[in-house]
Amino acid sequence: MTNTVKLVFNNAETTPKSCIIECTEESVHSVMAWYGAYHAGDRYTVTKDARDVRMDLNGEPVDD
Repeated sequence: MTNTVKLVFNNAETTPKSCIIECTEESVHSVMAWYGAYHAGDRYTVTKDARDVRMDLNGEPVDD
């Protein structure tokens, strides 16, 4: 069985302000990289299963 996670992107510069994406754990990096490229320069935050995700300057997740 595949582990599914919920990513929530909260972007002050878009309408709607929040976007929810359900994906596999293995897809998180790719989804965040795409969102970061598409919304470059926007101010946004990301949570994964209701926990803040640290990001680099490109919007990709930073491993703790």
